[in-house]
Amino acid sequence: MNAVLKNLDLKGSTMGSRQEFKDMVAFVNEKKVVPIVSQVAKGIDNIKDIDALFEQMRTGSQFGKLVVEIKSDGAASSKL
Repeated sequence: MNAVLKNLDLKGSTMGSRQEFKDMVAFVNEKKVVPIVSQVAKGIDNIKDIDALFEQMRTGSQFGKLVVEIKSDGAASSKL
């Protein structure tokens, strides 16, 4: 309520309980749910392609996830 009284704008989302998160992960694994990826920019220093991702977000022209792939030499791949 303090934020409301101070006229602060709050943006965010709630994700539920730990049990709900565990249930969601189990569902995703069981049903083999995979996200749709619209475009990938490879490398954190690939400013031109990353800027293009932001432009797609600005215009809303993507269908699916916009990804910046960050991987250093010898790094293990993500388990997520």
